[in-house]
Amino acid sequence: MGPADQYFLPKAVDNDRMAAFALYDEFLMSNTPLNDKDDGPWYKQFWAWFILTPLIVVVLVWIPFLTIVVKNADDTVIDNYYKEGRMINQRADQDRRAQALGLAGELFLDLDVGDILLTLSTTAADYELPAEIKLHLDHPVEADNDLSISLYETIPGRYQAELEHRIQNRWYIRLLPPIDNAEEVGSSHPARKETLVGEVWRVTGDIDLSKGSRMIFGGDE
Repeated sequence: MGPADQYFLPKAVDNDRMAAFALYDEFLMSNTPLNDKDDGPWYKQFWAWFILTPLIVVVLVWIPFLTIVVKNADDTVIDNYYKEGRMINQRADQDRRAQALGLAGELFLDLDVGDILLTLSTTAADYELPAEIKLHLDHPVEADNDLSISLYETIPGRYQAELEHRIQNRWYIRLLPPIDNAEEVGSSHPARKETLVGEVWRVTGDIDLSKGSRMIFGGDE
């Protein structure tokens, strides 16, 4: 090796090193894992919104319900229990009043002609039967199908009305005197509670029209 070769050796070695580093960098770039690829912020990624959207929808749907529960739930429950408790006591008073008056009779639904016939009697000598009686036919499942019918006295102790349409199957029966909101007497008219409760009575029962169209109440039934 001559002097000229010794002079150019370091430069050749440096060039080889630079070429090696360049090849190594190129190798690293070409073999970078896909997971390390920068696709931008997370909120611009499809997978992020794919996961978050259902959760956001659930939260938005439940916000109104949560607001109602927090603000009104306790007061509503307490108020309803209080009112329902008074109503139970009221109905018990009405049932006892009917027994004290010795009310007895028969309700007949003539489905062939659509007539409703009621016979009613009392053992209380000082009680005069009203000229009108309210008949409530309560559907056991659908409250929208409930019926309220006024029965009018034709002769003493006999009442009559007509069905609006043909009914069938089972119904719960309530007979009450014609006082507005008789079921709520005592709560809607607190100042007259004692007087009105003393006048209001209630006869209850049920009738299965698939087995018969008569309901006998009071007495020995």
